[in-house]
Amino acid sequence: MNRFQKWLFLGGFFVLTLGCQRDDICPEGTETTPLLVIEFYDPLDPTRLKAVPNLTVRASGKEEILLGPETVNTISIPLRTNENFTEYIFTTNSNSNEENQDIISFTYSPDPEYLNRACGYKINYNSLDVAVNADEDNWIISETIIQESVENETEAHIYFTH
Repeated sequence: MNRFQKWLFLGGFFVLTLGCQRDDICPEGTETTPLLVIEFYDPLDPTRLKAVPNLTVRASGKEEILLGPETVNTISIPLRTNENFTEYIFTTNSNSNEENQDIISFTYSPDPEYLNRACGYKINYNSLDVAVNADEDNWIISETIIQESVENETEAHIYFTH
């Protein structure tokens, strides 16, 4: 490399380094759009978490499974940011003769919150409501909304008994 190429390379590197500002990178740990946290409880003892055997969750009208199959008592799922509703199919005892599906509809008001130039927006959800579509064999017995606003993932927003 001749002297001119070295200086050209160093000058180009210098310009590129100055082109990125500190606020162009979203810091790790910045809160983003929160997931909806759901806990499952025992109807005979509403203070005791109860695991759902082989739970799968998939969006209505989609084939790919979002979660599971796994036995869990708490899940975190995303809500649609560009609509005011999301519908999921919750299946217990997946891939067995006792498989049972319930269709759950969530309605809400998306509320965009500007974070900064690097991170853009996050969506909070207000006026959360939930409905279990009735069928002849619902495995989800009842639903309770604990927090009508979804602004973080630190606590449950909805309790289901099954």
